[in-house]
Formats: sequence, C-alpha cells, structure tokens
Amino acid sequence: MRNFFLFLIFVAVLASCVNAQKKALDRVLGLEARLMHAQDTASNVDFAKEVLEAYSEFLKAYPNAENNPEILFKSGEVLKGLGEYLQSAEAFYLVHTKFPDTELAPLALFQQADCFEIMHQRLTAKNTYEEFMERYPNHPYVEQAKGMIRLLHFSDEELIDQFQK
Repeated sequence: MRNFFLFLIFVAVLASCVNAQKKALDRVLGLEARLMHAQDTASNVDFAKEVLEAYSEFLKAYPNAENNPEILFKSGEVLKGLGEYLQSAEAFYLVHTKFPDTELAPLALFQQADCFEIMHQRLTAKNTYEEFMERYPNHPYVEQAKGMIRLLHFSDEELIDQFQK
C-alpha cells in the first residue's frame, strides 16, 4: 500500500512538471505569435526583447525540452532581426552543435555563415559556408552557399557594379 501511495505522488509530481512546461511553452509561443504578427522586429524592439527573454527563461527552466532546437533557432532569427548578428550567430551555432540531427541544424549553420557575412567577417563566412557544404552536400542550399562564397571575393563597389550590369 505504501508503494502505491509513493507511486501516486511520483505521478502527481511528474504531471505537474509536464503541465508547468506546457504552460511555459504556451506562453513563449503566444509571445512569439504576437511578434510574428507584428512582422517588423526593428520597430518592435522592446517586444522582441521580451520574446528573447521568454525564450531564454524557457531554455534555462527546461534544458531538455524537445522544443529547444526550434526555440534556439527562433532566438537566432529574432536577434538577427534586431541587428545583433554576433549573438544571432551564437544561437545558430548552438542549434547545429547541440542538436546536429534535427532538420534545423543545416539551416542554422547556413544562417550562422550569413551572420558572419553581414558582420564583414568574410573569411569566417567562407569557412562556415564550406563547412555547410561539406556537412550537408545534398542540401538544397548548397548552390546558394557556393554563390555566396563567390560573392565574398568582391568588394562592396564590385558587387554594386555586378548588380547594375
């Protein structure tokens, strides 16, 4: 009988943890939906920061949640929208290193390269695009990565000339 009561307590505690995680995830997704509805992160900086804080709190509270790759990836996107490219690159790095088997891993590596490119870290961008092509040779973005590498060799003035022709 005593074991039965211990089992019931265990089940109750487990259920309350699952409910707390679901509530936290629902809160994060609700904030995220409102931000996506606003469409322009740059004009909603305070709200975007609130969403980032909610992402961070969820990741800290539930480090093993199955939604973490998506939350980290979305965090990278929001940071990129805010012009926080180094932090964005870090978030994308965490996605493809901590969760290499998820479908977001290749996109995270590609986005990380793009962040480096935006920061004018051309050699790092090139190396990251090459890593992307090596790790995911059949990904649909491989041709785009090759094109991005070719463009990295041009100065800003040369790029302008190329696009005007």
